[in-house]
Amino acid sequence: MAYLALYREWRPKNFKDMVGQEHITKTLTNAILLQKVAHAYLFSGPRGTGKTSTAKVLAKALNCQERDGVEPCNQCSACLSIDQGNAMEVLEIDAASNRGIDEIRDLREKVRLSAGETKYKVYIIDEVHMLTTEAFNALLKTLEEPPERVVFILATTEVHKIPLTILSRVQRFEFHRIPLEQIQNHLEKVCQKIGRKVQTEALTIIAQKSEGGLRDALSILDQCLLLDGELGVEQVYQVLGMVGEDFSSKLVDQLVEQKYAETLQLLAEGINQGRDPRQIIRELLEYLRQALIYTSTGQYPYIAPHLRERLSQQCEALGLKTLLLWIGILLQGESQLKYATNARLAAELLLVQVIYDSQRGIGQGSAEVTRRLNELEQEIQKIAAGQTSGRVLKEPVGQTEAKGEYSVNPKQTRDSALLLGSDREGSTSQAARSTQSAHSTQPVQSVKPTPSAGSLTIMQIANRWSEVLDQVRKLKKSTHAFLMEGKPQELQGNVLVLVFKEGLSFHRDKVNQAENKETIEAVLKTIFGEAVVLKNVLENELTKSGSSSELADNPVVKKAADFFGADLIVVKE
Repeated sequence: MAYLALYREWRPKNFKDMVGQEHITKTLTNAILLQKVAHAYLFSGPRGTGKTSTAKVLAKALNCQERDGVEPCNQCSACLSIDQGNAMEVLEIDAASNRGIDEIRDLREKVRLSAGETKYKVYIIDEVHMLTTEAFNALLKTLEEPPERVVFILATTEVHKIPLTILSRVQRFEFHRIPLEQIQNHLEKVCQKIGRKVQTEALTIIAQKSEGGLRDALSILDQCLLLDGELGVEQVYQVLGMVGEDFSSKLVDQLVEQKYAETLQLLAEGINQGRDPRQIIRELLEYLRQALIYTSTGQYPYIAPHLRERLSQQCEALGLKTLLLWIGILLQGESQLKYATNARLAAELLLVQVIYDSQRGIGQGSAEVTRRLNELEQEIQKIAAGQTSGRVLKEPVGQTEAKGEYSVNPKQTRDSALLLGSDREGSTSQAARSTQSAHSTQPVQSVKPTPSAGSLTIMQIANRWSEVLDQVRKLKKSTHAFLMEGKPQELQGNVLVLVFKEGLSFHRDKVNQAENKETIEAVLKTIFGEAVVLKNVLENELTKSGSSSELADNPVVKKAADFFGADLIVVKE
């Protein structure tokens, strides 16, 4: 007898043999028991999940001469002929190669030929979404009013391509991806039946690689079993051309330590072993996906047991923010990697970019930037000496992150307020906060919500503006959405001026509405303990408080320009 591939040898022959599609087999068996078999079905879902197999089992159940309840006997002539593919009552059509109107017209002619009194004529049209528009139109009438004892079973992996006129004439069944545990259990059963010893971890990898398709899992296992001896993890990696979770884990270690040379050397080792650079990046993304699941839920995903503790340590070192940054970079790069003429260079570039962006995004700051910030702070404190309210603002207000510029508010320089943006991707602002905290006896967040009358400053409001937004959001989300576009600019007595960018007059007007304005003012009073009245303006409505030459002569502006360069300084009212 000719050799049969595992997926053909182990194709389900009964409803009870179906794996992972209980919601479908239960409905179909009930329909057979109640004699309520529909004239047309649509089986849709991912490849290898049992659509065609279910169609054949249903055809056997309808025509079996010695049916046991709902299950076909698989011994009678009808069952055997259907299994062998030469039954007159069951016609299987591949719509990918028979997609024209002539083929469907021929089918319509054959449908008119009545089946036997005790038999059903079953037409299985696979990949039905490949039919042309004309062919679908020719099929419509037949689907709507087929002859007695005729059943159409349409199968497709792309149900969105099926016309609505067809969908309205069929009973639709959605096949799901089969859970990993069920695929693994089925593979273990197959290995025990054929007498091959296979490591459980190897079967887990095969099940993961199949992506919910049992047919793919059996095909991969069939290929792996061609190797001699016990089938282990390394053999599966070798057959599939994968580097494996251990390799990806080592790669993550190098990325965490931000070692350019070691990272690229490890990538080279994988490539020298014959692995595709694209596959290495895909497996790294899958490993980071497992890390994301663990970081988000605290539960270990499907990963080798000996790597669980290591994954936990890596997640703790990375944190969710950096993990999301990495996945974003690699996802964007991986989508373009398949079009790269030099895949190795593209993969190297991606890994280098992950480290580079991590260094900038984490915001540790270089020693040089920290030193210059310390010097700048000391200079500002000297300038502010002798003034009545000399304090350094702890948080940036009105920062222009998109432009990467440092903003200085000259109106607040009388209070020695240096406003720093995030041209260093957050590193500069974080370094500023860390150095300022060394000189500060009390953090800004410790400001009590009930200061003495008249002591409220624009700096206090700016420092706690995120808290204001959060409280407004809890009270009224629509108000919060409009308020987010406004920035606290100055405090004139008890009047807080909020500035909206040009083109956002709609948001300004919404905040001006009485109900929204009252909500915001109530939150401000609760947080700061003082009644504050809102004044909402656009940028072009601001009154100029001084000439540009006067602003340029401001000592704080000059000192900031000396340290960071005049091209990085933007002076705002």
